[in-house]
Amino acid sequence: MPLKDTIQHAQNNAADLEHIYRQAITDGETHAFKEAIEQCIVDQPQHALFLAWAYRLDLLPTGDTLETHTAQNKHWQKAIGISMMLGFLFLLLSGNHPPVPFPNPEHAPFWLGWSPILALAILSFLSTKTDSRHHTLWGIIIAAIGTLMAFLFWGYSDTITILVALHLPFVIWASVGICVVQKHNNPATQFHAFSVKSVETILTGGIYFGAFMIFLMLTYGIFNAMDIQFSDHTMQKAIAWSIGTISLLALASVYNPSTSPTAQNWTSGLTRLLLPLTLGVLAIYIFYFIPAYFWRPFEERNVLIIYNATIMAILVLVALSVAYTDGQTLRQQTLLRHALHVLCILTGLLNLYALSAIIYRTYTYGLTPNRYAVLGWNVITLLMLVVIIITIWRAQPKTWALKLRESLARISIFAIVWALWILLILPLSFY
Repeated sequence: MPLKDTIQHAQNNAADLEHIYRQAITDGETHAFKEAIEQCIVDQPQHALFLAWAYRLDLLPTGDTLETHTAQNKHWQKAIGISMMLGFLFLLLSGNHPPVPFPNPEHAPFWLGWSPILALAILSFLSTKTDSRHHTLWGIIIAAIGTLMAFLFWGYSDTITILVALHLPFVIWASVGICVVQKHNNPATQFHAFSVKSVETILTGGIYFGAFMIFLMLTYGIFNAMDIQFSDHTMQKAIAWSIGTISLLALASVYNPSTSPTAQNWTSGLTRLLLPLTLGVLAIYIFYFIPAYFWRPFEERNVLIIYNATIMAILVLVALSVAYTDGQTLRQQTLLRHALHVLCILTGLLNLYALSAIIYRTYTYGLTPNRYAVLGWNVITLLMLVVIIITIWRAQPKTWALKLRESLARISIFAIVWALWILLILPLSFY
């Protein structure tokens, strides 16, 4: 029976309509349910239950349009005000150096300060009247982490300090995520949604920054044609300011602080376009590059770095690919499931290869802080891939995407714990 006919058959029974809706979510037919409700509204525009469902699914204006516009204005006023301040702080952090300087002692303020400052600005933007105390508490925790790292590593530029500078932003990001999802039900699914929105924010920020750089270069060219020269120092300051400002504006563009992460408006169509390409690249890695250049990662660190970066990127791609499956048919979900299963199996093989290479390098050349960190990450990513493969294999066809989203959020704890280990325990092991 067509979904519209099923809905019309239950048009006077609220419980049956709710059951049909929940079954549609389970079957990945949410979009079809919305279309069926729209058709029912056209046929019976005054039907009370159909109108209620139309309002629930945002198919009709609620009459609160003015309030919505007012809330959006406040949303952007707050975002612009905080972003201006954040840009100024990033300008100060860069000092008289490039906007993103190379890690060394004189650049410590930037590398140890940018992520805590950005996190505090984000918490301030996300804070509402009902959760201001909660965000303040996590703001204190984040400030304490940043202060501790600055106290321990200020003025140093050795390998351990660089590792801390690379892992600190991840720990700070995880702290913001925990703060955001703690106040909502089903924190695992919420954290997965938060992760997806984080990646979307980064991509949006990259687009904004590219547009700003084009505008800056055009402005430079116009003034240069009028014999008005801008110094390199001025250009660097403008770029540093833009990094801080754009970071928050990008977040404001894709995230609504008044709703939970899972209730945001987002899709993952781009990631599904990238999925076949990723499978092709992995196939080339595993069936051509590894046999032809088997010993390269064992002898060349840069090749091993590329392999590990690929593994990390694929884990992010997997998380993005299952972010939005409600509008897919069961057949589309099945194809996506098989594609992700193959992708994760191939990535697991690549991970085993990279792990054997770092074990060999550690055994041959000794244990260093870099090898210590990479060895741990290889073990963590391998565990994550194994969990993902098992989850996809064991889950029911209609619920596999939901199960995978929850598993991805839970296994991310491994990565967070290891990053904390790098910050707190690794220095004690080598100093």
